[in-house]
Amino acid sequence: MAAPLRYALILLCWGMMLVIYLPLLPAAGVLLTPALSLAHWQSLLSDPQLPQAVTATLISTLIAVGGALLLTLLLIATLWPSPGWQKLSSRLPWLLALPHVAFATCALLLFAEGGALYRLLPALSPLQDRYGIGLGVVLAVKESGFLLWVCWALLGERRLAEQVTVFKSLGYGRGQCLTRVILPALMPSLSVALLATTAWTLSVVDVALVIGPGNPPTLAVLAWQWLNDADADYQAKGGLACLLLIAMLAALSAVAVLCWRVWQSQIPQLSGTRRPDFPLLPGKALGIALPLCGALCVLFLLGLAAHTLPNPTTLTNSLWLALLSALIGGVVCLLWLEWGPVRHPRSLDLPLLLPALPLAAGQYQLALYGWFDGQFTTVLWGHLLWVVPWMLFVLRPAWRQIDPRQTLLAQTLGWGRLRRFLQLKCPLIIRPLLSALAVGFSVSIAQYLPTQWLGGGRVPTLTTEAVALSSGGATATLATQALWQLLLPTLFFLLTALLARRISRFRRGLR
Repeated sequence: MAAPLRYALILLCWGMMLVIYLPLLPAAGVLLTPALSLAHWQSLLSDPQLPQAVTATLISTLIAVGGALLLTLLLIATLWPSPGWQKLSSRLPWLLALPHVAFATCALLLFAEGGALYRLLPALSPLQDRYGIGLGVVLAVKESGFLLWVCWALLGERRLAEQVTVFKSLGYGRGQCLTRVILPALMPSLSVALLATTAWTLSVVDVALVIGPGNPPTLAVLAWQWLNDADADYQAKGGLACLLLIAMLAALSAVAVLCWRVWQSQIPQLSGTRRPDFPLLPGKALGIALPLCGALCVLFLLGLAAHTLPNPTTLTNSLWLALLSALIGGVVCLLWLEWGPVRHPRSLDLPLLLPALPLAAGQYQLALYGWFDGQFTTVLWGHLLWVVPWMLFVLRPAWRQIDPRQTLLAQTLGWGRLRRFLQLKCPLIIRPLLSALAVGFSVSIAQYLPTQWLGGGRVPTLTTEAVALSSGGATATLATQALWQLLLPTLFFLLTALLARRISRFRRGLR
């Protein structure tokens, strides 16, 4: 490739990443500027809603992350490695494609007072949930699908499966295999996924608005309300609340690392004691029920929708935002992997590892300064801050697995870098690219904060309408919004799966 073209592509990659990640700078300002004022700290700490909000946030986060991890480990201990694990892995996209707001809406319409279960059995009146227990349970079920997806990629190593087979052949049970072999091998890589899950759960706003608790809400909802206030003092309190969320994330991470190290030091050496007994029924039942959540949500919402159709503008906005976000994110990721730095900058993972609230506030500040808020393209730009990191998360491992000998062979044949990229590397990662496109589509559909702030109510989507209707409105309309928010990513996942299978058939002779 000619040097000017190569330099132009490198500058293009860095320029695109700079435009997408630029909100990190004003987000730092949102966090740090009020932190220098003692009066703002006193105003935050003296707020009567703060203790209850912090308590509800901590309890819901611990239930969500801890519950998701326990469900994941139970399924691994019961099903891996076995044909049941392969069946579960093939059905995971049905749970991954289920947006959080759609799942929360389904839970609200089923379990809330006045919901479907309450009408069938009036004696099962729900108790007042002040500590976010219901929020934690809903998120635990939903996030277990993400952790299972990460573990599915990590458990593909043959050496680990051989170690487990040998360990079981010596008479040790599944529980001992999990604690002595699988968990020590998984945790170093799984810790990043757990950190991302904790960060997202701490700062979730849309699901907390749907499920509750209501008054006082969680700390993320409280910070969102303060940042939306016209008073500068309340906005400063919102920035400090975001900073408090990051401090809680750091504290929870430190406690988790300490507990892991203590647990590792307390593991006794193998003394020859075998414990072959391990209850298989809970794990097998969970392996069947968990992937069915998506299908059951579709059937439940379909029954409540009662032939109601969503607003065409809302549906069109959601579809085009998701399609354009996925396509632009795919192009950006491919160009970055080829012409970006060899070593992956950790700063690109910050949108996954930090609470989303200050990042969305940074985007909103830039939009206000540039006078381009309330536009479709602005909302699309806002979605890319989360779509691109998630797509890189999917594509980066597959890109690393490309055999460098193939690239060297193509280079010896006189192929330029652009030709090697288009005709060699892109075809090799077509299936991971399709998976990344499906993930990017689903992430864009689920975005609430950037859509609500950057759109200013002028770019309604299925997610924003579902959250708005959850506080009160026609059940059929709410069910319709949640149903189509669920159907769009499900259909896109199905389309990419069919394309991947079709491509595999055409390339069968190359294996």
